Amino acid sequence: MYQSEAKLLVRYVLENEGRSLSPTAMDSQLKSPDPGGSSIINGEMEMLGSFDLAQQVADSVGADRILGKLGKAGGETNRIRAALVIQGNIHTEAPGKSSVIRVIFQHPDAELVQPVLSQLITNYLDRHFKLHLAPGVFNDFLSNRTVALGNELKETEDRLRELKQSIGVVSVEDTKKAYADRMSKTGAELFSAMAELAEQKAMLEEPGKAPLSNTNSSAAATMAEEKVPPHQVEEYNALSARVESFLKKENDYLTSGYAETSDFVKGVRKGIAELEQKKRRLVEEYPQLTRLNLPTASGGTQAGPGVAMTDPLLEASKKIRALEAKIKVLNEQLDKMRAEAAKVEAAEPEITQLERQRILLNTNYHYYQVSWEQSRVVENLGAGRFSNIGVVQEPSPPFRENKKTLKLAAVALVFGAFGGIALGFIIELVLDRSVRRPEEIRTKLRLPLFLTIPYLSRNGHAPRLGPGREVYLPAERGWPNQQSGAAPGAEQTRASGKASGGQIAPWETRRGLGAYYEALRDRLVTYFEVNNMAHKPKLVAVTSCSRGAGVTSTAAGLAATLSETGAGNVLLCDMNLEQGAAHPFYNGKAACGLSDALESGKRDPALIGQNLYLASLNGTTEKLPRVLPKRFTNLVPKLKMSDYDYIIFDMPAISQTSITPRVAAFMDLVLLVVESEKTNSYVVEQAESMLAESQVRAKVVLNKYRRYVPQWLQQEL
Repeated sequence: MYQSEAKLLVRYVLENEGRSLSPTAMDSQLKSPDPGGSSIINGEMEMLGSFDLAQQVADSVGADRILGKLGKAGGETNRIRAALVIQGNIHTEAPGKSSVIRVIFQHPDAELVQPVLSQLITNYLDRHFKLHLAPGVFNDFLSNRTVALGNELKETEDRLRELKQSIGVVSVEDTKKAYADRMSKTGAELFSAMAELAEQKAMLEEPGKAPLSNTNSSAAATMAEEKVPPHQVEEYNALSARVESFLKKENDYLTSGYAETSDFVKGVRKGIAELEQKKRRLVEEYPQLTRLNLPTASGGTQAGPGVAMTDPLLEASKKIRALEAKIKVLNEQLDKMRAEAAKVEAAEPEITQLERQRILLNTNYHYYQVSWEQSRVVENLGAGRFSNIGVVQEPSPPFRENKKTLKLAAVALVFGAFGGIALGFIIELVLDRSVRRPEEIRTKLRLPLFLTIPYLSRNGHAPRLGPGREVYLPAERGWPNQQSGAAPGAEQTRASGKASGGQIAPWETRRGLGAYYEALRDRLVTYFEVNNMAHKPKLVAVTSCSRGAGVTSTAAGLAATLSETGAGNVLLCDMNLEQGAAHPFYNGKAACGLSDALESGKRDPALIGQNLYLASLNGTTEKLPRVLPKRFTNLVPKLKMSDYDYIIFDMPAISQTSITPRVAAFMDLVLLVVESEKTNSYVVEQAESMLAESQVRAKVVLNKYRRYVPQWLQQEL
């Protein structure tokens, strides 16, 4: 397949027909393919891959030409089939959710892919214009709607102007605020005038009389003016002036040093008394004289007949009349302003409604006018003359398409990698129920773990116990020499001249496991010491749940390491009834029966090393019961009377027909060897259940343990 590639940039999308005709709608004429507008890009990609567009391209390029190399030419349905081929081989995508659309067309004909893609882009731009921006009857609607809204807006503005002129306002809110300020100011002046009027009326009141009312205040003032004759006022004023002059003269005499008993002082005082007596007679006749404002000599003016006098009562009455007139005018102004404000408030709802209608009509008129102008511009420009969609990359020359092959290879690679990991997890967690790690002994099986022995390859390489440390070889620690074929104690046996039943088998063990067998020995000795088990011999059974778990190797290694302590003899007893049971000794057979090994005079053939003896239950020559449990029960007294420190029993695997659960009841310790990755956890649980029936709590030895995780990533004891 050959392919050609082009790229289109969708900056924005202009909508003409099909949009909302309401100017208050939330949709917009200009829509950009932002992160929230991915539907716009998807719509354009659907348009590029539409069947109608493919039919137009097939008509332009030629159906026979498109179907020529495919061998599908011929018949009346060439146009449909060619369109289906184009539609099936057009691929569109928007990488990274951007506004760039990548268009690819694939076809076996290398000369066809570029022309078809070019024609497709041309037809797409024309179709985009027709769908989004094509004018038509929509222009007539916009024109009619613009004219209707303009007329309605003019009528509303005229009605609003007339209504405002009728009440004499420009702005309802400003007018209401002005009226409120003026009424507030007038009310404050009215309250001040009324308070001052009350004050003046209170000043005209006399003790024991009722206060003057508004109706008789003027008459009382007139009567006060007419009651005191003018010549009496002048006389009273003259007397007051003379009294003032005599008082000043008296003060001058006293200041000058005259005594009060002098004739000058007495004469002045006598004149003052006479003048005061005359004033009292005038006041008794005309009491209003006491309220006259008379000038005094101390003010710098000599009293005389021409001095002007003011009456407080008269002045108060004048002020009262002025205040009453002011209050009347203020009340009239306040009533007038209230009437005008009520007129504005009555017209306010209609004015508000007209203003709202004018704003709405103005918004609609502007919207439809702009839409009409834009539609006319779009109609004049035509398709392909807008900058909202640009061709970033023209259709490229044809080139071979190998991306599908690479994708399949990548999918296969990823599927293989992740499928292998998934298969490993499925096998590990679901299918494989075997015991694999030491922590599973403690967590899942709830059994005590005695020791973990690693798996060694057949070439005998020892595992690394730590950085730069190798496990020692058995021959380096005084173990039996495998190459010489002799074992410690063999020379002594030959020198004694006793029949051995053949060559004594040298001890054979796999290289690298000696350290673990010694660790097993130390754990065993510590266990007996902690539990205060000091009796001899100590019976230890080594068994498993299945064959091949390493019971014989473990039992032999434990017996060999126990014999190295030199404290006493160690007996390794093979409890397997099958003939030819394999042991890591010469010829794979024990040379002595168990009953003979328990007697000091007959156990020389059982000696295979220093302090180490090997016996088999099959080699028992005495007439004991054929049934193994009874036979073993008869041997128990001899076992307890023997001089061995340890007797290690290589027991058969535990099963429903095995004698191990019944014999285990006689043991001081039972070691259950579990082969890592081979022994099923359910089988271990069954074996533990069978041992529990004999009231035996076995200790687990995990054998052949493989560590797949690097040591720097996983830490274990």
